[in-house]
Amino acid sequence: MAASSSSAAPDEAMESSILDVPSSDVLRLIQSHLIEAGLHAAAAALRSEAGDVGLPGLLPSSKATLVRAAQEGRWGEALQLLDGLDVERVRKSHMEDRARANGEGDGDEDGADNINNSSTLVTPLEKAVALAHETTILELAAADEAALAYAALRMCASMLDRALAVDDDGEHGGDDNRARGNDLGRISSRSGDVERRITALASLRRSSSTSTGANKNALLPPNYYGGAHSSAQKRRDHVAKLLRKHVPEVPPKRLASLLGQSLKWQCHTGTFPAVQRLLHTEDEDGGGEEREDELHDGKKKKKKKRRSRHVEKKFDLVLGNVDVESTDGRKKKKKDGNHGAGAERIPSRPFQTIRLGKKSYIESACFLPDGRGLITGSSDGFIEIWGEPMSQNEAGEGESKDVNPTINGDVDYEKLRTSDLPYQKCDDLLSHDAPVLAIDVSPDGTMLGTASSDGTVCVWKVADGKLLRKVERAHGGAGGASDNGAAVTCIQFSPDGSKVLTGGHDSTSREYGLIGSRMLKEFRGHRSYVNCCSYVVLPRSAAGIGGGGGSLLAVVTASADGSVRVWDGKTAEPIREIAPPIPTSATAVVEDKESIVGSKSVHTVVHLHSPPNTMIVVPRCDRAYLMSYSGAVLRTYARDDVQGGDFLAASVSPSNQWLYVAADDGKCVVFDIDTGRVEKIIRSFADECSSGMGEKPSEVSGIVCHPHRGLVGGFSNDKGQKRGVLTLWK
Repeated sequence: MAASSSSAAPDEAMESSILDVPSSDVLRLIQSHLIEAGLHAAAAALRSEAGDVGLPGLLPSSKATLVRAAQEGRWGEALQLLDGLDVERVRKSHMEDRARANGEGDGDEDGADNINNSSTLVTPLEKAVALAHETTILELAAADEAALAYAALRMCASMLDRALAVDDDGEHGGDDNRARGNDLGRISSRSGDVERRITALASLRRSSSTSTGANKNALLPPNYYGGAHSSAQKRRDHVAKLLRKHVPEVPPKRLASLLGQSLKWQCHTGTFPAVQRLLHTEDEDGGGEEREDELHDGKKKKKKKRRSRHVEKKFDLVLGNVDVESTDGRKKKKKDGNHGAGAERIPSRPFQTIRLGKKSYIESACFLPDGRGLITGSSDGFIEIWGEPMSQNEAGEGESKDVNPTINGDVDYEKLRTSDLPYQKCDDLLSHDAPVLAIDVSPDGTMLGTASSDGTVCVWKVADGKLLRKVERAHGGAGGASDNGAAVTCIQFSPDGSKVLTGGHDSTSREYGLIGSRMLKEFRGHRSYVNCCSYVVLPRSAAGIGGGGGSLLAVVTASADGSVRVWDGKTAEPIREIAPPIPTSATAVVEDKESIVGSKSVHTVVHLHSPPNTMIVVPRCDRAYLMSYSGAVLRTYARDDVQGGDFLAASVSPSNQWLYVAADDGKCVVFDIDTGRVEKIIRSFADECSSGMGEKPSEVSGIVCHPHRGLVGGFSNDKGQKRGVLTLWK
């Protein structure tokens, strides 16, 4: 009986410790993960399919965008972000907090009263959201959009009446407006008060027949935006302050964090098979040792030989336990391309080095989309694809101590890829007549785009080296007496692979169609060299374009004039010019007048999938920026070990976790993109990535990241080197 009681106690304790997670919260975690990964359409579809179950807050980057949009009066973008909030979930949480604080354990009647009062409770978040909608309506009317203002008021009337009293500014109740002499009359509802204000505005402007244009639009009745807010900007700042205070923040990477904590707990309790291997031994006929066992009719009887078969339980996060049988009675050393790839490590040591011929330098480089090839463009015009697949013997013998097939993918990047590229095997290399300044590969990996300093753009077929398209004088070429065009410094394929986008020394970016090899669009507006250009698909709200939801193919360009411009990829119309806050101390004069990197030049823009709708902007100064496409600076990346060192090149890891920046002191600084903290400094980066002959290492001109593995490469185009090298780190 005692034994029965003792065995029951742990079961009861276990049952009491089980946490019941509502399915709606699981859906919210998945939504948050999808939004962080940039899958906004999938997140919206999940919310719609789940019965409008939304997030109880915003991610930090989205909240910063919301506050900035409210301050700048971009109410379309702000309201779209607020529409994703699950206000009912916030109200429920607010009620539970109040119940615990005021009446916890007081009895069932008090609990029932709290439930009954939940329908009349107005949370601070609801007041802030209502004020944002009200401000939108008032500003529409002030902009002579009375019809839209009245339509929006009809849609929001019930929300305004429920959340706001007539004299409520969202933070202070009471008779504030009446005390300030509100002359719009005493009315019983907030929607009626807003309607009265709009009517008074229209009446005032009609009566002011002598005023025209801007003077007429500036006319506002007394206390139009509220007694404490004499202007639209003061009202915006007030609403932005409330949103910053009351909109909850959803912790980033919450789903991955919870899964990680769960796995750590299973490791701690010993139930996680990936750490505590479950190796079972089963007997089967056919081998092993003979054993004498059991007396049968007074004689010992030999049993059959039995062979041990080991079954190793390998843990799979999705499938659970997976049986992996070993051969000849021993554990099988399983080669798994995904083993150890869960955490993205920061490279710490040189791994492989590509070396060109003497007096030939690497000007550009990029990986193939599958990561099994690295393409370089050199100062002598040659384009080479490196990455010969390694045989099993080479992978096992050549680097038996270091080789991890999950890091290098069994590829030797120090050798030209000749096994499946016959033109390289015959030394028939792809080439330009001038230095190759830019390289890009089509999304499907079949085409290679290259651009050179004489203004030539070529498109090649990777498999056989065939020249598919060639555009001469793609930039700046006027023909006639001018033989060469302007240097082309950047190139990128469109998402569907049918067009290429280029930028050059003529301060323009151009789009060429691959069917007719003709220029389709020109993006003109920069005042100096275009250093990088790229396509990006954005929600229309993130791009700052109204007209409902949907997405937009945008073009982003960065220039030596210190600006980043966002364009409509369909019409080539400018959407926004962004000027990163480059420090005034960054005024050093660049000695090389032909350099595309100016003293305040923006040389790198990298689009991120997490945080969504953001980009990394790196100018030639001592800091880099995480920015939204509306121009808001969300985070600044600066070194804490030195002051004043310029950033020369940058790249982002495939998971968007690390930002790699090459500095002018020869070090590579690794920033955590989420926190802005310096995670690591690789001190000998420039020494290993160049073959400089002087005491001072050559400046690193480019960084490339492997698309799937933890490999980072750096190279320099410094003419003072013995030969060009590109060093991969792992």
